[in-house]
Amino acid sequence: MGEPVLVALLFADRVIEEKNHKKGIIGTFSRFYADTFPVQFPPWFIYAAVTNISGENSFSLNLVLEKAQQVILPISGKCQVDNTRSVVELIFPVFRAIFPEEGIYALTFNIEGLPIGSRILEVFKRPDQPPANPPE
Repeated sequence: MGEPVLVALLFADRVIEEKNHKKGIIGTFSRFYADTFPVQFPPWFIYAAVTNISGENSFSLNLVLEKAQQVILPISGKCQVDNTRSVVELIFPVFRAIFPEEGIYALTFNIEGLPIGSRILEVFKRPDQPPANPPE
């Protein structure tokens, strides 16, 4: 067995598990827009898939505002894996994450405390929109 391998790390509007255990990942994204801060977005999901692990493993995901190194979403747990070739799929609904300000947020996935992958979530102030019917 080598190092754990992160197969996927996605942000999505929804992740559903079908009766046949297939996952439906709907509306992936890498950016949020908000009118004001702090902001809490409607429920969204994180999908993670990892392989090349066996036995019981501790995992954690931390979503961090990069410039302040402020953790805004800590997730942790354990997974049991019998076969190192298996891909472990993890789905996390996010209901109450509060983004304190505009910026770059990094999501890091860790196995046994060691980072095995990460990705960025950009959170921006919504650009000013021109009026629908500008005055003439």
